[in-house]
Amino acid sequence: MTIDTRPITKDVKIRIPEDLHDEPVISQLISQYGVVVNIVSASLGAHAGSGWFHLNLTGNAAQIQTAIAYLNDLDIEIWEDHHDPNTAL
Repeated sequence: MTIDTRPITKDVKIRIPEDLHDEPVISQLISQYGVVVNIVSASLGAHAGSGWFHLNLTGNAAQIQTAIAYLNDLDIEIWEDHHDPNTAL
């Protein structure tokens, strides 16, 4: 069986709760899961509660799936754009 290594881009919006503000969540997506992260927009303050990020994640299907699983493991809310034809997972 061949692993599909073609790059895809997945558009997601995430909410990082205040208790995870000291965690390198986005850095981990890059260093541990090998995805390229483009921050399209963000709202995060020192004492503003949750932080909201609109991200484009680029990598192969396996990288994207494991990165999303990591976010789920942290109980980070995720909204995925299922209308993008380039993100068929």
